[in-house]
Amino acid sequence: MKMRRAFQLPEEDEEALAARGLRWEAIIEGNTRWLMILGYPIPDGYNCTVADTALRMPPSYPDDQIDMVYFSPALTLRSGRGIAALSTVTIDGRQFQQWSRHRTKQNPWRIGLDNVGTHLLQVDTWLERELRKAAA
Repeated sequence: MKMRRAFQLPEEDEEALAARGLRWEAIIEGNTRWLMILGYPIPDGYNCTVADTALRMPPSYPDDQIDMVYFSPALTLRSGRGIAALSTVTIDGRQFQQWSRHRTKQNPWRIGLDNVGTHLLQVDTWLERELRKAAA
């Protein structure tokens, strides 16, 4: 399958995705740039082991932060516990579950340091945090 590349990612982002063995596409829908990561690994404890993951890339990225994360299919916890701050959006003709998660004053976006790779570390943290809540 040929991957769509409607916009160019910085080299360090492409390297970070390659280092994790992730397949990705860069699409533009309306005026919004989306990084679509295909088959992103989801930790054990959710309803699936992989999901397509979308990141909204701000026009001034990398000077402005990537915020939130979007999953398809929608994630649920196998424990049955609910996940807060979710909504549904359509991206590229598909339903994605938006996780409203944000950086904090204690963990701000660092221009020149943060990128797709560090944002994916945040995503991993958010996924693990929900599992810890479910276990509590």
